[in-house]
Amino acid sequence: MAAAAGERAGVAAGTAGALRLAVAVRPADALGFRLAGAPVEAVGPGEEAAAFRRLLGDAEVGVLAVEEELLRAVPERLLARVRERGLPVVLPFALPRRLGEEGRGRAYVAALIRRAVGYGVKLGSAGGGGAP
Repeated sequence: MAAAAGERAGVAAGTAGALRLAVAVRPADALGFRLAGAPVEAVGPGEEAAAFRRLLGDAEVGVLAVEEELLRAVPERLLARVRERGLPVVLPFALPRRLGEEGRGRAYVAALIRRAVGYGVKLGSAGGGGAP
């Protein structure tokens, strides 16, 4: 079943292990992700559509984490194309802009998981917690 899903998304059978994460953020936010070892596309204002097209053209990108502000500047037709293809999975996230501020996105990630596995999950807090 997983192979069939990969083939529907345009990924040849047997290449699923080659898929990787890519992160798209503004240049000022790129360093932290690079230090963590993530491949980063630093995207300046006005470059959103071109950068998104480049990342969509990379057959090895399976998950594309995109900062929400940047994602809002991507044309809807490109986002629709990603939804039709199925890959990469676009994972929007919000960076905290003030000390102590939490990023947003738990609801979206929970919805992605619910869609992928067929049932809802409760995401634990950053300080632990999780399931009883």
